[in-house]
Amino acid sequence: MKSNSLKSDPWLIWSMVILLSCSILMVYSTTAQMSVENYASGFHMTKVHTLHVFAGLFVFFAALNFPIITLKKFSGLGLVLALVMLVLVLTPGIGHSAGGAQRWIALGPFRFQPGELAKLLAIIYFSGYIARHGSKMRRLLPGTIVPFIVIGALGFLLLLEPDFGSTAIVTGVVLSQLFTVSRISHLIGAGLMGGMAAASLIYSSPYRLRRLEAFLNPLENASGSGYQLVQSLVAISSGGVSGEGLGAGRQKLFYLPAAHTDFIFSMIAEELGFAGCITVILVFMVIAYRGLSIASRLRADTFSSSLAVGLTMLLVLPALLNIGVVSGVLPTKGLVLPLVAYGGTAMVVNLAIMGLLIALSRQSGVVENNV
Repeated sequence: MKSNSLKSDPWLIWSMVILLSCSILMVYSTTAQMSVENYASGFHMTKVHTLHVFAGLFVFFAALNFPIITLKKFSGLGLVLALVMLVLVLTPGIGHSAGGAQRWIALGPFRFQPGELAKLLAIIYFSGYIARHGSKMRRLLPGTIVPFIVIGALGFLLLLEPDFGSTAIVTGVVLSQLFTVSRISHLIGAGLMGGMAAASLIYSSPYRLRRLEAFLNPLENASGSGYQLVQSLVAISSGGVSGEGLGAGRQKLFYLPAAHTDFIFSMIAEELGFAGCITVILVFMVIAYRGLSIASRLRADTFSSSLAVGLTMLLVLPALLNIGVVSGVLPTKGLVLPLVAYGGTAMVVNLAIMGLLIALSRQSGVVENNV
């Protein structure tokens, strides 16, 4: 039994190693010129990013050995913490603004993005909620209405930042958890109402409406609202099959904004070509398959199974949305590519997610061997 409990899913481990290796290489490639301009050193931003990765790996090992039963016990407290953090980030004197959004809490020289951790805490809460209610999840009130009220509260606070992307992620991931236990007809009805609410938010916000118009016809205003998408498509089309070569991309040279964050997949396409893109996509497909397989093996433990679904989708759904955005399939949402893009809080939280998912893979291995 003890040896079985130490067996981690090698596919998940190698997926993480590949994505982190790609991350460090691509962050250096996309930030070297920017680092020279701003810090007189081409390695400055890569060093900062590497520190984020090491901090994330520390949290990864902590999560890997964290008792899953403790997460279940304190899942409700996690939701309270998430809501408190999202309120604090909007509080004058505590929240920090940048780029027209108030999404950070400044702690001395460090900035922390509560929305990233709130997504993880929300998924843990809903795993506990589903486990507590069991068969009652088939009923309308506990299975659909109450969860959507909680999603609405989280989404409302996130939209005030504003952070439409995180709102979409929380909603999508929680729906994937509810899909396994609630009535599909109830979820479809609630989803339609949520879709209408999202549409009204888009059309009531000039900023979001401009993003939608740029998505529908980026060439109409290629030097304005459509500029970022046009430059992204130029990068993707320039890469061809094998790419321009690592470091040889041109769009990162102050043509494509956020080349190291939101649009790093575009730079993978330009420098590593179709081969690099399909490798990254396949890695996320492996994470999806292995994560959902873990959930299936743990189906007798509702909390762990639901948590595995939520953790998997917290990595895979943002990746799919990000790739859709940079390739012009979806409107711009300000989402980064998990475990690849430059970032502090997002990198640390995503590595915590990987640690918890691999911890569940150990648990599922024990269950499988005991069947």
